[in-house]
Amino acid sequence: MKYLVAFDISNSRRRGRMVKLCLATGFRVQKSVFESFLDSVQVASFENEAEKIIDPDTDSVRLYPIDARADEGVRIVGCGKRIENPAFKVL
Repeated sequence: MKYLVAFDISNSRRRGRMVKLCLATGFRVQKSVFESFLDSVQVASFENEAEKIIDPDTDSVRLYPIDARADEGVRIVGCGKRIENPAFKVL
């Protein structure tokens, strides 16, 4: 399933570590917003790794599931392109 991952992390070092985690699992669409294709095991692993990075008193990470119907309704204004599931590319 596709997930929108957004975070608010004030510390530069922790923020950099979170960016690396997000880039390992998905695609950057804004500075602290990523789109990732994750199954339930990968979501649990991502959450576990994120908990190791953040300070729960000051930082937050949010994962929003985006089903196929909602994804069809995504509109982009300005620069950017749709993120398609790399496992299901049509050639």
